[in-house]
Amino acid sequence: MADQSSDSARRKLGAAPGLCGTCVHAKLNETHRGTAYLRCTRAAWDARLSRYPRLPVTACPGFEAPEFEGRDA
Repeated sequence: MADQSSDSARRKLGAAPGLCGTCVHAKLNETHRGTAYLRCTRAAWDARLSRYPRLPVTACPGFEAPEFEGRDA
C-alpha cells in the first residue's frame, strides 16, 4: 500500500488501519465514488477472520508481516 493512489485512499479510511496497514493479506480498495475500505483476502479461506475488519485492528490471528528479500537471518 505504498503508491500515491493508496496514500489517497488510506486517508479516506476514517481510522488508522492498525495491523492491517502492514499485513500481506490486506487489500485497500477505493470505490469510484471515493469511499475507501480495507478487505482481508485471507478471510476467503480462514473463517476466524472478518472480510471487512473494523478498524483499527489491534490483534489478528491471521496477521502476516511482509517478508523482505535480502534480509539477513
